[in-house]
Amino acid sequence: MSIPDLPKNTTLEGRSVLITGSNVGLGYSAALLSLQLGASPVYLAVRTPAKGDKARETLLADPVVKKKNPKAIVKVYQLDMSTWDGVTSFASKFIADRKAAGEGLDVAILNAGVANMDFELAPTGNEVVIQVNHFSTALLSLLLLPLLESSTTPEHTARLEVVTSGSHTRVQSLKACPPDDYNYLASLNDKKTFTTMDRYGLSKLLIIFFLRELSARVSSDKVIINNVCPGMIKTELARGVPWYAQPVLWVWYATSANPVEKGAACYVHAVAAVGKESHGLWYHKMKLTPYADIVTNQESEKLQSRIWNETMEALDKAVPGIGPDI
Repeated sequence: MSIPDLPKNTTLEGRSVLITGSNVGLGYSAALLSLQLGASPVYLAVRTPAKGDKARETLLADPVVKKKNPKAIVKVYQLDMSTWDGVTSFASKFIADRKAAGEGLDVAILNAGVANMDFELAPTGNEVVIQVNHFSTALLSLLLLPLLESSTTPEHTARLEVVTSGSHTRVQSLKACPPDDYNYLASLNDKKTFTTMDRYGLSKLLIIFFLRELSARVSSDKVIINNVCPGMIKTELARGVPWYAQPVLWVWYATSANPVEKGAACYVHAVAAVGKESHGLWYHKMKLTPYADIVTNQESEKLQSRIWNETMEALDKAVPGIGPDI
């Protein structure tokens, strides 16, 4: 399925935009498109600052940016999503800088993510895919929320967009609410629970449950929260795929993948071309799309509450006091 063009009147003129994981791939392309549509400042949150600095130079040298947005500002921040301190240190500096400059934040696009072929624990003790794609994304959402809320004006409601995946619809390991006698999220740190084909989709399913609960607790008058999936895109997300699987991936890319520019347009569409009607919802290739059955069926309310509570318990241990006002 191809991705349509953005509406012709789409603009981010004068909007400040934060994009995580933005020195390569979809994040970089989303930053470029945002600048081309008038956004400034654009903040690149990246794991390696030197790579972010190089991306900044390339973005500002783009002919369209130079012509249409010649005074654009791009700033680079370090963000390590594999550790609690990496997230909190970024948020502290970023928010302090905005307050010192008397600035807000109009749009946050949380794009950073990993897809591992092998089991690995993050420095936090959590399995790394769950840590980055779920826990750290949830934590960063909560840390940015007050800044986003304070940036909303009568003319523009701040946006929080999280990149999820259609793979959440194919998860086999979570079909019902787990028994109450153990911590489900903690159990995912056991290597026996890890399967390559399931874990990435599971991490996205977990963050969808979290975002749906967060959306129910935060009014769309304060911040519009949604999530997107651009489908298969030609990016570096699968750079960890072993050599023997590369031919299959190349064929998949050649027959199914859209160019990265189209994926970036999906990101921008959900923060610039739709409004409060998108709150708590999922856009796949720019189209409002139903979640997987497990997200909305009779079991979902209990399961969503379970994932929210276990997530908040883990976040409160990492950052005491993170949740009482939500």
